[in-house]
Amino acid sequence: MKKYIVCLLLSMFFVFLQDNYAQNNFYLGFGSISSFASVTSNSINFQASNLTDFGLYYGNEFLVNDYFKISSEIFYLNNNLTLATNGDKVFELHQNIGFGLKPAFYAGKHTICLSSGILAVYVFDKDEILGDQLDRFDEAYFIGFGYGFDVTNNIVLNCEFITAKFESISHYTDYTLESFSVLQLKLYYKL
Repeated sequence: MKKYIVCLLLSMFFVFLQDNYAQNNFYLGFGSISSFASVTSNSINFQASNLTDFGLYYGNEFLVNDYFKISSEIFYLNNNLTLATNGDKVFELHQNIGFGLKPAFYAGKHTICLSSGILAVYVFDKDEILGDQLDRFDEAYFIGFGYGFDVTNNIVLNCEFITAKFESISHYTDYTLESFSVLQLKLYYKL
C-alpha cells in the first residue's frame, strides 16, 4: 500500500512537471529537529527521544495554480537518537537521508502540506569498550504533514512532522526499534 501511494505521488509530480517545467523555485534550508522512537524489549514498549539536533534541506516548488503547489525535497536528518544501552553497548538511530513529495494548499503567506516519501535509515549497534560496531542501512517510507509561513518573499518558516514504521533488531541489546517520528522546525531561503 505504501509503495502504491509513493508511486501515485511520483506520477502526479511528473504530470504536473510537464506543465511547470520552466519554474525555478529552488530553496535551501536548515532546521532544528526532535526525534522520537518507539522501542520494545520483552514485549514492553519504551519511548526514546532526542530533542535537539539538526536537518539540512534542498527542494523545489512547482506552482500548479493559485492555491495548489507540489514540492520535492531532498534532506538530511542528524537524529543521533540513543535507543537503548546495555552496559557499554549502545543501540542508536543515527541519521536519515530522504526524498519527499509535498502536495500543498496555499493562500497568501500560509501553506498547509501533506508529505510522503522514502528515507535511507542508518542504525548501528556499538560496543564502546572493544570498538566493534554493526552498521545497518535500510529504507523506510514516511508520511507527515506541515505548515509553512512566508516571512518574506524569499524566507519561509516551516514546521513539519513525519513518521515511519521501521523495524530494526539490536544485536548487542535485547531491544527492537518499531517506529520513529521527527518534528522539524525549518527555515528556507528561496533562490
